[in-house]
Amino acid sequence: MKQSLVILRRPIFWIGTFWITFNVCNSPFRESKTSLSPKINSNGIPVLIYHEIVTDSQKESGETVISLQKFEEQMQYLFSKGYNPITTKDLLSYMRKEKVLPDKSVVLNFDDGWKNVLNAVPVLNRYSFPASFWIIAGPKGIGNGEYLEWSDIRELSKNPRFEIGSHTYSHPWNPNDNLVTWVDNRVDGKSEKDALFELKESKRILESKLGILVDYLAWPCGWYNDKLIQLAVQSGYKAILTTEDGTNLPGGDPLRIKRVFIDGKCDLTSFIKQLENPRYIVCQKSKKPTQGNSPYSY
Repeated sequence: MKQSLVILRRPIFWIGTFWITFNVCNSPFRESKTSLSPKINSNGIPVLIYHEIVTDSQKESGETVISLQKFEEQMQYLFSKGYNPITTKDLLSYMRKEKVLPDKSVVLNFDDGWKNVLNAVPVLNRYSFPASFWIIAGPKGIGNGEYLEWSDIRELSKNPRFEIGSHTYSHPWNPNDNLVTWVDNRVDGKSEKDALFELKESKRILESKLGILVDYLAWPCGWYNDKLIQLAVQSGYKAILTTEDGTNLPGGDPLRIKRVFIDGKCDLTSFIKQLENPRYIVCQKSKKPTQGNSPYSY
């Protein structure tokens, strides 16, 4: 019997002697992806920073806390408007001019390894969105009811769309007592040696516990200097993420990848503005936004 070819705009199924093709991504609920051309991602690729994803009203939304409802709304917007979340690995290849990525590419980051970030996982899986999770590998950042357990992190690492990166060993965050002030010899009893331990030990623990390579680092609070970059490279990191606003372009520095905070008090209109012009938008007045790469005083 002669086989027939029936092509519809949907996923592929084999029915008897017929091939039927469906294309969900071209459904009326999702804008078509822009075809590859020299102008794709002409403004660069943004990296969006999330921290806590909460489902109750016990914790107020703010710079590092967003409600699950708002997060779902933002992910639905990305999906419906044809945005293409990618991995940090993809971003690095793009910056090195090794890979051309689809238009409207964006990277989703979750810093600190809060337990409630698990609330985001079903949403990410619903849209098949990749994401990167930045883990504080020492005892401070594991368990205790607030942070992910190692069992949680292992499950995340098994998802082929998810990446695990280093957020140092203990996440020093005091403006007067952190990695920058240590290497600058501004804190008694702390030095470059302590900063190097934070970088190396985090990488070692994550790789040992998860059985994966951990090549990427995100600075706590975004604070760093040239000396810390040298120590990070010495520790084996191939890409480093900051909290400096802007997008990332081919030929950009993979040791100074730009990211933008998503403030949990902002509405969808502000989120859309950040996608178009990735800059920190302050929608709450309780604390100052992270600024540049140097610790500041409140």
